[in-house]
Amino acid sequence: SAERMQQKLEHRLEGPDQALLIRSVATIVNQVQAMKALVNEFRDYARLPAAQPVALSLNDLVSEVLGLYGEAQDAGRLVSHLSTELPMILGDATQLRQVVHNLVQNSLDAVAEQAQGRVEVTTEPVRAENGAVRGVRLAVVDNGPGFAEHVLKRAFEPYVTTKPRGTGLGLAVVKKIADEHQARIRVMNLHAGADDEGPVKGARVSLSFACA
Repeated sequence: SAERMQQKLEHRLEGPDQALLIRSVATIVNQVQAMKALVNEFRDYARLPAAQPVALSLNDLVSEVLGLYGEAQDAGRLVSHLSTELPMILGDATQLRQVVHNLVQNSLDAVAEQAQGRVEVTTEPVRAENGAVRGVRLAVVDNGPGFAEHVLKRAFEPYVTTKPRGTGLGLAVVKKIADEHQARIRVMNLHAGADDEGPVKGARVSLSFACA
């Protein structure tokens, strides 16, 4: 591998030649990792199996996934507000973990260049007009630059992305899983003014699930 080649040659080189070797190996490793991620995303999208729904706690599932983002939480860039009044939902735990991961990672990527970047994950009950709980809503909000207009209109289509290394499959996978769960999904930009006016101040993606 490229890393083994570096280990064998690095001590034989000095100065600019050694620096060039290190940079070249890093580039190769990064490209290989990017290709692996691309292949995995293609596989996940093309071979998404039918959902195997069981009664589960959305809060427990969200908390489990967020546990993988300890560094972002410790830095205050990722926060969560999970309602204590949630009923169970019917869902495929594996697929819903993928949903939460994709949404959180997308938002963290969106605020990566901002010193005060912040991502908020919330859950809340969805109530009917009579006050009865009829569903559960998961939302991921960030204060990043928002979605470009052309992306917003085609957010769930495969290969639509503005990321230099993005595959455009993240939200497409989320939409596919949402459809499997008969969940309502909504993507929107947040604006500084009322009535969707003023400069964009972030983005919000939400999914609404029926109660179990």
